Amino acid sequence: MTVAKMSQKCPYCKETINAGATRCKHCHADLSAGSKKKASALANLDNFRTGFLCGILFTLILTVLGYFHFFAGE
Repeated sequence: MTVAKMSQKCPYCKETINAGATRCKHCHADLSAGSKKKASALANLDNFRTGFLCGILFTLILTVLGYFHFFAGE
C-alpha cells in the first residue's frame, strides 16, 4: 500500500491520520462509528433546546414590555 491509501484526514481538524485510527492524534476526537451517531443526536438536541429556550425568553421579554407599555401608565 502507498502512504496515501494508509492515511486519511480527520473530519474534525483535517490533519492526516492513519486510516484505521479510532482517535485523532492531533485533536483527540473519537472517530469510532458509534460516537458519530451519538454526537450528531446530541448536537440536534442541543440546537433544539437552545432555540426553544431562546423562543421562551423572547416571548417573556415581549410580554413584559407589552405590560409596561399598556398598563404601567395608568
